[in-house]
Amino acid sequence: MGFNNDDYLKGQIAKQYRDPKESSVKQTLEYEPFEVDETLMEKVTGSDIETLQTFVRDGEATYVDIAKCYWNQVLKHKEYNAVIALNPDVMKQAETLTYNEANDLMYGMPVLVKDNIATKDMPTTAGAAVLKDYQPEEDAEIIKRLRDKGALILGKTNLSEWANFMSTDSSNGYSAIGGQTKNAYGEFDVGGSSSGSSVAAALGMAPVTIGSETSGSIIYPASQNGVVGLKPTLGLVSQEGIIPISETHDTAGPITRTVKDAAVLLQAKTDLEETADWDAKSLSGIKVGIIDNETLKAVYRSEDEEILSRVKGKLNEAGAVVSSMEIDEEGFNVNYLNILKNEFNLGVASYFESSTFTLDNVLAFNQQNEKDFAPYNQELIRQSIEETYTNEEMAETIRQNQRSARKALDKAFESVDLIVTLSNYATVLYAAAGYPAVTLPGHKRLSGEPVGVTFIGKADQDMTLLEWAYAYEQHLKS
Repeated sequence: MGFNNDDYLKGQIAKQYRDPKESSVKQTLEYEPFEVDETLMEKVTGSDIETLQTFVRDGEATYVDIAKCYWNQVLKHKEYNAVIALNPDVMKQAETLTYNEANDLMYGMPVLVKDNIATKDMPTTAGAAVLKDYQPEEDAEIIKRLRDKGALILGKTNLSEWANFMSTDSSNGYSAIGGQTKNAYGEFDVGGSSSGSSVAAALGMAPVTIGSETSGSIIYPASQNGVVGLKPTLGLVSQEGIIPISETHDTAGPITRTVKDAAVLLQAKTDLEETADWDAKSLSGIKVGIIDNETLKAVYRSEDEEILSRVKGKLNEAGAVVSSMEIDEEGFNVNYLNILKNEFNLGVASYFESSTFTLDNVLAFNQQNEKDFAPYNQELIRQSIEETYTNEEMAETIRQNQRSARKALDKAFESVDLIVTLSNYATVLYAAAGYPAVTLPGHKRLSGEPVGVTFIGKADQDMTLLEWAYAYEQHLKS
């Protein structure tokens, strides 16, 4: 989550870099690096998945070598607070792996996982002091799928505590367990809530990372750290074993340095059988609408219109038929805060049902030492407990939101194939609709701060969206 206007960002910069908080329960990476050839480490941490598999096939590296390179890269950049914990068993697991062309591309690939996603061999904390020692008995469904394909879970990434649903005054990327995550490119807003996953991807700490999103929590930090972030169609990725905010909005998604790697990770953790046609010219003839609503312009940052002009030029060069378009304003008027509060309270109780752990426990624990455990307050937790709604009220609000957002987007898709904006400006639209979105790196502000170009597609159009994203990515490279 997050708002991209200048005033909001000034406050975030002050919290993240001028007065960063650190709790008494912050975890530190007390691990030793491995002996690794520096040339190999540079090659490995700068490569995509296909190249890494080629290294193993050709005998240039083993899966153990690759795991050691990324382990060392995490430790090299630990001052960014992107990673909360490393998996002490990962090398033993890597030693059992051998290359076979028939293996999934994720086989032997280290993955860093947002710390609200259950892992049976490492604690899962959501960044919260109260969950410091919480050890799930089972992996989340998506982790099971990845392990079944031979992927290596390298460690857990930092996040905005409770996936940014603790306080409206919080600092993006801060958690009691992980401390303050820092942007990979300088003193810029790191974004949230998948802050650690985005920074880790940007700094080459793993070939792929996993984030989660309710409303902007993949797209925004990926945009802020110059990486690819995919928020999949709602329901495509299993939420089983992921600490929830909202069952009607939440989804996990890939955060990577290339579009192809995002597709590899997406397919490995879902039942998606569709394969991509990687054509650098696939945008040719595609009708693209760049959102031009005053609602968005009102919160634009000073350089946004100029950046959008550059995006339009690049899309035109790639052969797309580009126009400015206004989306039905009703789509932006969705009211989902009450939904999130209601579902957060119910979802946490359901997730921890066997231990009778609830948000009341969280609130009471933090109140013991709020300055240490909840330095930005915990008003959203309190409100989630205190504000009650009937099932009928919630169901109707969810229906209205979804109807308004889908109606607005579906109407727009009658005249275009693809909708484009910057960063997370249209989050409320695609989040309420449950439609996919992907943000792509390649543009920066004059200060050097990254800003992502975000493509929004139709429901279940995830792979097509990635094909178009690939074409844009390749055009920027050329």
